[in-house]
Amino acid sequence: MKRILLTIGIVAACAGCSPGGGGTSGVSKAVAETWTAKWCQAQPGSTKESLVALMGEPTGASAGHLSWTAHQFQFNAHLDPAGTVNQLDINRHSLSAAEKAALPCDPVRTRDSVAAAAAADTPARSQPRACTLVTDAEMSAVLGATVVGEADERSSGRTVCTYKPASGISPHVELAVDWGGGAAAMVAMGMMGKVEPGLTSPYEGLGDNAAAVGPMLMIKTGEDLVQITLTGVSEVPVKARKIFDTAKAKM
Repeated sequence: MKRILLTIGIVAACAGCSPGGGGTSGVSKAVAETWTAKWCQAQPGSTKESLVALMGEPTGASAGHLSWTAHQFQFNAHLDPAGTVNQLDINRHSLSAAEKAALPCDPVRTRDSVAAAAAADTPARSQPRACTLVTDAEMSAVLGATVVGEADERSSGRTVCTYKPASGISPHVELAVDWGGGAAAMVAMGMMGKVEPGLTSPYEGLGDNAAAVGPMLMIKTGEDLVQITLTGVSEVPVKARKIFDTAKAKM
């Protein structure tokens, strides 16, 4: 009889020791059932303070860990020394099959896993071909002479169209776009506004940054680099702007 009473006492004392107990947390089941939706709003990278503001006071805490445990629920936050959330996880051991299936977020979320999921959900960026950015008819209208575009798509991340005259040797234009190559190209070429004092660049205001290197005009626009090379063309700055504006509208 004493052994039976002792066993009952141990079971009663440990009722709150597991995620399914919740007896010592003082949290009602109704409150605990609101934790799941709140938890899935929290994100790795947030601060300890913002997580507590969202979830309420934790039922357990240490220097690098916070937990919310009551009834069948247990939510754990792992913190770095600065108090920033590195990982959020859910102990699903005491959840029913229906409760597991209804979880609106992954059981384990880290900064890397959240970033990877966001990248996977981002649609692939459109990268039209240069010859479609400025058609033969559009380029011919800008140049005032009939030209025919020839595509070069041999390089990954770069599209090129060379416009040659229908007859004769000029005008001749090459339009190229390096997708994502804007910043690196500008630094590499050292083209940071090298204009003589008192002079205004004819390409001022074109894209985010623009400069001419010989017959080639290099234009940074957003993350990308547009290159326009014109030979046998009069009024180069004016026509270069028209070419860029036509291409930019379709990028």
